[in-house]
Amino acid sequence: MASPIKLYSQGNGPALTLIHGWGMNAAVFQPLADQLGADFSVTRVDLPGYGASDWRGDDFETQVELLAAALPDSILVGWSLGGLYAQRLASRYPERFSQLILLNSNPCFVQRDDWPCAVKAEVFEAFAASLSAGWRATIRRFLGLQMRGGDQARQRVRQMTQLLIEGGEPHPDVLPFGLKLLLQRDARDELAALPLPVMLVLGDRDTLVPACVGEQIHRTSPAIRVECLARCAHAPFLSHSDLVISLIREFAQSTPPR
Repeated sequence: MASPIKLYSQGNGPALTLIHGWGMNAAVFQPLADQLGADFSVTRVDLPGYGASDWRGDDFETQVELLAAALPDSILVGWSLGGLYAQRLASRYPERFSQLILLNSNPCFVQRDDWPCAVKAEVFEAFAASLSAGWRATIRRFLGLQMRGGDQARQRVRQMTQLLIEGGEPHPDVLPFGLKLLLQRDARDELAALPLPVMLVLGDRDTLVPACVGEQIHRTSPAIRVECLARCAHAPFLSHSDLVISLIREFAQSTPPR
């Protein structure tokens, strides 16, 4: 039986997997993969329900199992919502995934009494409510929020929109599922307990994952390396690609696979 998970592979070298965020698909990482392919064997994956991967209505843990069955043993790179999947893969299969890089991701995306550096629940609730009026307009608004405050924000929104179109439309049911995951999942304890090297890359102008989350994480998990990029919003792999590539290369070399 064919896998319900679609993978895209290129390059040579140590294996590295890129996991995209909400509303997008693996195509968003094509420019990054083209540059990383000189040093890594890069795998881009469509999460269940996105791009060319099937949507079967599975719960989060089942989706993680499907991803684990499809993905190579590798360094994991998870962006935004994709960071929750990458983190869970690293937690459940630490013998297979040697290092974890989180790009603009938060183990708890919604503010709580003891976790102020996150967004208010109303942000994701509003996007969920707007889906009934059409997912395309909702995703455009979401992309606008992601890029707000960053350099060349409009250009980045156009670029991401084009990449989304190239990669294929998401299944309508996966969008409310993903927003619910962002609203409800609290993976702070899981992140603190990971037995592998972790690097978190943030943007100082990110409105979805505030840069101050780095301080919170450092207090609870001081072994995690935190990098904050200047003049950067929510998609540093597009706006600051050279710097992100440099950080990935350096981290992979400085913390070799076990």
